[in-house]
Amino acid sequence: MNIALFTDSFLPIRDGVVSSILAYRQGLSSYGHKMFIFAPQLEGAKKEPNVFRFASLPFPPYPEYRAAIFPHVSSSYAKKLQIDLVHCKAMTTMALSAVWFSKRAKLPAMASVETMIPEGMHYLIPIKQAEGIGKAAIWAYLRFLYSNFRLVTAPSLHSCKILKEHGIDAILLPSPVDTERFKPRRSSVKKELGLEKKKVVLSVGRIVKEKNYDILLEVAKLLEKEEVVFLLVGKGPYLEEFRHKVAARGLSSCIRFAGFVPDERLVDFYNASDVFVFPSTFETQGLTLLEALACGKPACILKGTPMQEIMVEGKTGFSFASAPECAEAILKCILQSSKMADACRKKALEYSIPACTAKLLEIYGKLLSS
Repeated sequence: MNIALFTDSFLPIRDGVVSSILAYRQGLSSYGHKMFIFAPQLEGAKKEPNVFRFASLPFPPYPEYRAAIFPHVSSSYAKKLQIDLVHCKAMTTMALSAVWFSKRAKLPAMASVETMIPEGMHYLIPIKQAEGIGKAAIWAYLRFLYSNFRLVTAPSLHSCKILKEHGIDAILLPSPVDTERFKPRRSSVKKELGLEKKKVVLSVGRIVKEKNYDILLEVAKLLEKEEVVFLLVGKGPYLEEFRHKVAARGLSSCIRFAGFVPDERLVDFYNASDVFVFPSTFETQGLTLLEALACGKPACILKGTPMQEIMVEGKTGFSFASAPECAEAILKCILQSSKMADACRKKALEYSIPACTAKLLEIYGKLLSS
């Protein structure tokens, strides 16, 4: 089977969508299937087989991302590459290209929703009073976009429900975690950072407002006397503002910034931590949570989010609704970390590449027979 995969982001960007694409490409390859990727041209992007790039412009709200300019994929590619189906993980110009290509080539097409773009409206429309109008407009666009696909998937039941509330029917398809790469192993990161005597609370992800990092200011203050250090891995448009907030509150010694960590070193940061914290309100699933669990690390996650579908309360970590509850959950995880390790790893294996690829192939089969 040959799949044409359309995406707004790809390497060298590393985000949840890109991680999902790479994991599924690996899983499909193990079955003898081939994925052809259509994506915007990005600075620093390396040429690689079966990846087609299109001229692009910077996307101002997220400077590291670029939007493809009128990406035209000729229907002749369908015959040349012997494409069987189209899978769209894009939402902007590459998504429209996927629609056009699938219709002109008369190919079955599906889409996967992996980012709740309306929740990032404050980056597109910085006027708070206008955010509601902007959200309504985006949902109207998404309803139009996804009406062009035979199937739509989302990575959590939580996301499926939100889409349903806005007139979009979706079926469940989680994104996989590479459990062969993310697994328990010895790490020298604590020593490198001078944190051998500290308990490390790790958070990994883009530093953006909707990830709810501000709650960590209060949590860190509550745990200031507990020899706990919060280590934030990632970069993003909110990084400098949040760094200033940390300094202004006198928390620079207990909230540390690792910045961007190369992919090959990320597993060492997970294994250097004692507990993972995930306060985000923006996720559709939470791949970094799965990466932490795969390394045997318990986690603290925000209640009412998709991450609760992954979390086994009291066995792989704890959920919280406020800063005091988060502080308490972190201390519980630290005390029970070694006892929880096996359960954490076992839970992550449910989302392994082989397990999720089997589900994806079922959905591809459904698409081809519909």
